[in-house]
Amino acid sequence: MGRTSKQEEPEKCQIVGCDQESSRSLPTKKLSEVFESERLESGRKRTKLCKVHYREYKKATKKDRKLESLGWEY
Repeated sequence: MGRTSKQEEPEKCQIVGCDQESSRSLPTKKLSEVFESERLESGRKRTKLCKVHYREYKKATKKDRKLESLGWEY
């Protein structure tokens, strides 16, 4: 009656050329502001990112997120 464990292959990062395992999923619209459109796999609402690319996204949007948390519009 417990859960059945399926040995599924972990999902890969959806940035073109990256083969690392994904750890986060973000809206493609937000990611298109940081990454060039040819680096993103198109046609999806959400894009899966590995730790390296997620960190790159966080660093690129740090100032915007800080202003947003303070209630300022930029």
